[in-house]
Amino acid sequence: MRWLAKAFLQKSLSALPQAERANYLLQRHVTHSLPGPEAGFRRRFERAEHHVEAYRKHGPNRPLAEAVFYEFGAGWDLAGPLSFWALGVERQILVDLRTNLRVELVNTSIERLRILAPERGLREPGGPIASASDLEARFGIRYLAPRDARDTGLAAESVDFVTSTSTLEHIPEEDLVPLLAECRRLLRPDGAMSSRIDLSDHFSHFDGSLSPYNFLRYSDRAWRFVNSTLLHQNRLRRSDYVSALEQTGLAVLAEKPWRPKAAVPDDLDRRFQAYDPEDLAVLGLRIVAGRSPDALEEPEHVVR
Repeated sequence: MRWLAKAFLQKSLSALPQAERANYLLQRHVTHSLPGPEAGFRRRFERAEHHVEAYRKHGPNRPLAEAVFYEFGAGWDLAGPLSFWALGVERQILVDLRTNLRVELVNTSIERLRILAPERGLREPGGPIASASDLEARFGIRYLAPRDARDTGLAAESVDFVTSTSTLEHIPEEDLVPLLAECRRLLRPDGAMSSRIDLSDHFSHFDGSLSPYNFLRYSDRAWRFVNSTLLHQNRLRRSDYVSALEQTGLAVLAEKPWRPKAAVPDDLDRRFQAYDPEDLAVLGLRIVAGRSPDALEEPEHVVR
């Protein structure tokens, strides 16, 4: 029951006045889980490469150096945005509901990118930053926080590409459509949005005894007792995300769902019993959507 202990600890922390700061200090100085392992940074670099590949295939016919990338929920260490810069992106806008950026973790990402650069033929990022204000001059990264991704205040049709990596699964269900509608508003007519979504129970990431489908066994009422603002999991499935995109006028251009060999539990909550079994089994999803006329074509199912 390790996952329950962690869930209730996070639920308790979320009640504190500065919950995010308390959570960061706990992970940084008590559990020492921050910064994460270098292998994790390399995986995130590869995910950035997937987004750039999606831009080249489905985004506007515009060089990376001339494109404006936009990301919501940028996080603590900016591993993804710094990877985009190393891959040739010159202009990025990041928004966070809270000022989550931690300079010391950003500098860890810069150092890891400096090590990776000669291996991959990337741009050399240089030394550490002194503050978040250095990001725009050094890396073309404009960091806006606190800023609500449902209503950014940015100009309409001002970005070429929207990215999100392991973020959408943490957006409360009632906020998903407003957030995606704002993404569509920001996109230029020929722009695109690329998302990686983790649909598994995140408590199974550290508790190996737990099924990645475990959270589908609980009613909404029961799940509220363990679901915290620090690790909110909306439990939405692939079809829910596709529906939310369609409600905002975005259509799927390409997708790659993956389903593991793990069995879906028999004791699913009633809420999830109506889902198609194949839809329910999806635990990971890369999906590209667009608002251009081409988005009305039949989506391409990408296999790698």
